[in-house]
Amino acid sequence: MTTDSFRQPPLTIRILIVFAGTVTIWTLMRWASSTFGDDELTISTRFMNALLVCGLAVPMLIAARRYLDHRPFADLGLQSPRRAWQPFLVGVAAFVVPSALGLTIALATGWVDLQPQVPWTTILGWAALLIVLVFTFEALPEELIFRGYLQRNLTTVMPPWVAVLGQAVLFTAFGTGLWVASEGWGVLTERGIMFFAVAVVLGLLHIQTGSLWTPIGFHLAFQVTAQSLLSDRMTTSNENGLLLAGVASAFVLATTVTAFLSQRQHVNWSRPEPEL
Repeated sequence: MTTDSFRQPPLTIRILIVFAGTVTIWTLMRWASSTFGDDELTISTRFMNALLVCGLAVPMLIAARRYLDHRPFADLGLQSPRRAWQPFLVGVAAFVVPSALGLTIALATGWVDLQPQVPWTTILGWAALLIVLVFTFEALPEELIFRGYLQRNLTTVMPPWVAVLGQAVLFTAFGTGLWVASEGWGVLTERGIMFFAVAVVLGLLHIQTGSLWTPIGFHLAFQVTAQSLLSDRMTTSNENGLLLAGVASAFVLATTVTAFLSQRQHVNWSRPEPEL
């Protein structure tokens, strides 16, 4: 046992501190949005929310790794930009490939009809803006917290696949709690199932490649695609079919695509990985 291990608070305490800090950051963001933003959630308000969340979440995790874990921040799996592109693109492809295939089949068979309501240049411009907003507001901070910090710490004392379920429970409590707070208890079951399924898939992708950039890439592609397809810039004759073909298909096939594209030779699913 190292000297550092004696200075660490118990794992449960460290997880609770970071989880409470996460809830505090998102609560502060909602307060700032309602106080200084607008009801329409304009681009300026979205940027304010993204900068506030990312600007607080990243320093919180750096501090948690240094003062709570006494371990390097780099061990969370967030490699340098030079080494990030390959696992990042694997994550993007894990969503885009099955999503594009599902949408192509759905559109070709007439199961789903998708019509643009604005010029394609406007749609593509909005998608480009979404990439920046989603990355800073959701993909980077949420993956760092849940698939990075929480999953990594849980993996030190339990098999990685069990750690995936543990962080998924925390992510479900976090995401569903925010929705219930704003929309009421009627969304509890629907959002709870959705958040848990999303978290499990993202956690598995992290294990498969050993890089946090893979779930970040998948998360980014998922949200940009979903928000583009379901915005008022597009209309569809079958929203449920659109979600099944363009979104659910990607979650079902994500780990298969990642296994095919990833170059990692040995994937540990069953042995805890203590930080020595």
